[in-house]
Amino acid sequence: MAIIAIWWVLTGASISGELRVPTTKIEKSIKKLKIGDNVIMKSVIGISADMSQSEIFELQSEAGIIGYVYVSRLNSCRAEGCSADPTAKVDNFEYFDYYLITDQSGKVLNVKVYNYQATHGHQVMSRGWLKQFVGYNSSQELNYGQDIQAISGATISARAITNDVVRAEELIIGIINN
Repeated sequence: MAIIAIWWVLTGASISGELRVPTTKIEKSIKKLKIGDNVIMKSVIGISADMSQSEIFELQSEAGIIGYVYVSRLNSCRAEGCSADPTAKVDNFEYFDYYLITDQSGKVLNVKVYNYQATHGHQVMSRGWLKQFVGYNSSQELNYGQDIQAISGATISARAITNDVVRAEELIIGIINN
């Protein structure tokens, strides 16, 4: 039992079910990307009414806005399993949390799954698979199984993240154009 408790602390898992922004992990990713020094994350407020499980941040430095971070929680399978009746009225989904980092034009620089609570589909955490999103911007098509490689055993999670990256890009481009 102690091992499970330590795992929860080390992985940043959320018992309460609330989206937690992994600031330290994001800062490490920003440093690895070398997109700027003394970068500050500033929350973007008032984007969309359906953002209860997502947040967007501007990345600011002395030079101004140098990029964006999008953090989101996505539903994977229902708690009863991936083969559970999807039309059943059950609010208990398994989920995972991820973030993406873009440059100032909205082009994806990095995608990372940091909290995977679902029992199936862990393959979406693979760096190699996530690298497919790097370079994507909203002017391109992004279709699961065509532009993004399908993953056997992780179809629901992989589709969810693919669709959400498209959504994130639309929101970020909307911010840039305002």
